[in-house]
Amino acid sequence: MIWGTTLRPLFTLLLLAVLGLGVGLAQTPAQLELFEKNARPVFAEKCQGCHNAKLKSGGFDLSSPSAIKEAASMGIFGNGAEPEKSVIIKALSYESQIKMPPQGKLSAETIAAVREWVAAGAPVPAVTPSAGDSLAGTGVRPVALRGVITDADKNFWAFRPISQAAPPTPKQKDFAGNAANPIDQFILANLEKNGLKPAPQADKTTLLRRATFDLTGLPPTEKELQDFLADKSPKAFEKVVDRLLASPRYGERWGRHWLDVMRYADSTGSDEDHRYPHAWRYRDYVVQAFNDDMPYNQFVREQLAGDILAADPNSGVGYRGIVATGFLALGKKALAQKDLPLKRYDVVDDQIDVTAKAFLGLTVTCARCHDHKFDPIATKDYYQLAAIFASTLSYAGGETGDPIQTPLAAPGEFEAFKKQWSAYNAIEKKVAGIIDFDKDAKKNRDMGEQKIAISMQAAYRVYAKGEALAPVATDTKLDEKQLARWVEYLKDSKRPELAKWRAATDTNRDSAAHGAAPRDAALHDVAAEYQEEFRRSAYQYDQDLSWWKQAQSNFPNAGKIAGPHPRMSVEKDAFFVAAWQDGGPLYQSRDEQMASLSPEKGKQAAALIAQAAEMEKTLPTKEVPMACAVKEGATMDQKVFVRGDYHNLGDPVEHTVPAILRLSAPAPEVKTKSGRLELADWIVDPRNPLPSRVMANRIWQGHFGDGIVRTPDNYGRLGERPSNPELLDYLAKTFMESGWSIKKMNRMIMLSRTYQMSAAYDEATKAKDPENRLISHFPRQRLSIEEIRDAYLAMGGDLDLTMGGTLDPGVGTDGETSAGRISMNPEKTNRRSIYLPLRRSNLPTLYTLFDFGDATTPEGHRSPTTVATQALFVMNSPLVIREAKNVTDTVLRTEKQDKRRVEEIYLRVLDRRPDANEIDKGLTYLTSFRHKWNTIDEETAWTSLTHALMASNEFIFVY
Repeated sequence: MIWGTTLRPLFTLLLLAVLGLGVGLAQTPAQLELFEKNARPVFAEKCQGCHNAKLKSGGFDLSSPSAIKEAASMGIFGNGAEPEKSVIIKALSYESQIKMPPQGKLSAETIAAVREWVAAGAPVPAVTPSAGDSLAGTGVRPVALRGVITDADKNFWAFRPISQAAPPTPKQKDFAGNAANPIDQFILANLEKNGLKPAPQADKTTLLRRATFDLTGLPPTEKELQDFLADKSPKAFEKVVDRLLASPRYGERWGRHWLDVMRYADSTGSDEDHRYPHAWRYRDYVVQAFNDDMPYNQFVREQLAGDILAADPNSGVGYRGIVATGFLALGKKALAQKDLPLKRYDVVDDQIDVTAKAFLGLTVTCARCHDHKFDPIATKDYYQLAAIFASTLSYAGGETGDPIQTPLAAPGEFEAFKKQWSAYNAIEKKVAGIIDFDKDAKKNRDMGEQKIAISMQAAYRVYAKGEALAPVATDTKLDEKQLARWVEYLKDSKRPELAKWRAATDTNRDSAAHGAAPRDAALHDVAAEYQEEFRRSAYQYDQDLSWWKQAQSNFPNAGKIAGPHPRMSVEKDAFFVAAWQDGGPLYQSRDEQMASLSPEKGKQAAALIAQAAEMEKTLPTKEVPMACAVKEGATMDQKVFVRGDYHNLGDPVEHTVPAILRLSAPAPEVKTKSGRLELADWIVDPRNPLPSRVMANRIWQGHFGDGIVRTPDNYGRLGERPSNPELLDYLAKTFMESGWSIKKMNRMIMLSRTYQMSAAYDEATKAKDPENRLISHFPRQRLSIEEIRDAYLAMGGDLDLTMGGTLDPGVGTDGETSAGRISMNPEKTNRRSIYLPLRRSNLPTLYTLFDFGDATTPEGHRSPTTVATQALFVMNSPLVIREAKNVTDTVLRTEKQDKRRVEEIYLRVLDRRPDANEIDKGLTYLTSFRHKWNTIDEETAWTSLTHALMASNEFIFVY
């Protein structure tokens, strides 16, 4: 069956949204958070002075969720499909007669925040005013202002201490008997309580594919399948799990889970979207940490305070700790923001958000402007955390500089390196003051570029028609020396880039030989085409050169970190390279450029160039490694910002953690400047119930697709309740007791009978537990886009397993129209997906098509969709077609019957052997394909069969 979906339910939901009939539908926690962070603060600060219950300017009120919902029914927010056309965005953007607020246009960032909320459908909490503004359909009510922490707050499940209860004893003995694995006891007891039975064990083939994708993100090889099937020992699967946990591919797969949580990307996003030139070091740190099974409590400490630990020679952390703070450093940054305090506190807000969600499972940033509406987090609590992160530097030279890049070198080494290069660059600058070789060469090129077409035709008159050079140069007003270069260049019959020109001139000569008039018009057209081709390449080269010069001047190493001087690709821009960069007719050597100077200036330039050449002999050639990091700053005396406005200061606050969380683990005593190290140590305090729960849940989710808590970043009242709280607490306690080892947790879960169940279920089970929350059978899971892409490359033999490093073509900044702002196309490289650099402003279309996320906010759980365009990708992608052909070519090279070939293709694509019926269907498909396309070759027919299996549900999903 080819992968597909029923579109009617989706169409119905879209229709409801367009018609505005979904007003009463429950909003997701993410949508409510978007309202609280993007819309409510703007309405409170900028709009409610006029649009309140008393004045109701314009006929609507924006002072409460119920009032905003009423305003939505009037259509001022549009339907979300085209936010730019909504009344409110037009007014805020000053693009209509009504311009709001009338005191002055809001900042671009503020408008963008409201636009994002409008584009999401302008979600507002479903409220019932008479019921205390409760969240309709959830039973959740907004909390009162945070004067005290109530008993209800203390007794909320997430804030209670971790239970020490022993695993239950289920009635059934053959599934979880003899306490073989406590997980099975918890699961089976829960199933029995709800009148359900566990599914039988999965077959070995299914189990191997499940486990291999689970731990490595890649399919098993044919040999691995054969070895597992041949191993009849009771510990056969245990050996597989241990082998996979020891594979370097494990860190790449499970590291990617964490990169989602910490919102990893290789650029700042937002306005200018500058590159993070060393983000890859953090990514490689994460991969290595998972491969090394770094204890999770140490992993937390290094990411929050690795720079502080690195400064302590007794910590044993070293430069690794500086790299680890990329967790805080690599968030979205609005570099063009002119409001510097706001610029700083937007970064602080991002750091609070990622810290709270990743480690504590809480949405704390809702309290930036007001007390959290549903959880016991006060505005004061928010600013106590803000005091910690505001005392942490993220920008070099204050908010006016670029994001911090820290040298990973001994004190003084980087300074010496920079000093040498600075002296060398100063000489280079003096040379540029006399003659800018790039600028001079470009001037010569630009002059010649305008005359390429006429030069080519004039040269043809000389070398093909036998006319004298000088008269032709005079006739066409061309420089005689340069025309002579064109003649020599165009006469070269071995130049592949001149194929179109040779074809046109050959046709011209043939016409003349047969007495026809020369077809000079055709030559003109081809020459004009070459000129336009040169112009396009020249434009791209100028963009690259501009970026390169920016990178060399901006990058703190002050060295040749930008790489070699830009040069266009010979394959892609062959005519441009040959005509200008390889001694062609428009080329101008440095000696020729120097000859154009006056004797005095020529002497000065020559002396400086000789001095630079002498300095180059002693310049350090090895760059000092750098990391995108944070560092300690001056200790901030933080105050509450009333309504989130830093102009409106409230009470001073301490550097500490939210009050509700101090009930379990006492507040840390801050001894370092910022308090980040104390915060990190407090987070992994065994008395703190949230971190171990949160991470144990993430590990469970990594195996089963959904966590025991299905909102892994939100353990508050708007999050979902755990489906098996006793099991979650058992896992959290075991996690800590096992040394915070993620691999031990992986192993325990995968060796349970629960994990090894089949995905089969009956209608009665579906009726009782339609979402499989109780885990009566293994949940079917769609592969992530990284797994899909990497698996295609692996089965076709093209996957490049090189680990680490960067594929980013350089560092520095990019112009607004630079092609460097575009992410690398995943279909044009064979490296594993985790190593592809990500530009926040332009994520690969393929990634967004398969629910990758936005790489801007913590993404603890990707919400899979099924849409027609996903199937269209699999059907039409050049990458998929290429790998299908590779598989087919490998199979056809073997001397086997068609039946064996079908089996081989099934093994390579679906990791199993087909049954007799599937073999017959495969052979029938080939026969019908050949009959329909009787001119088709064998390879195409077999490739079609392979491609069909690669597009099947069985490949796309793990069972």
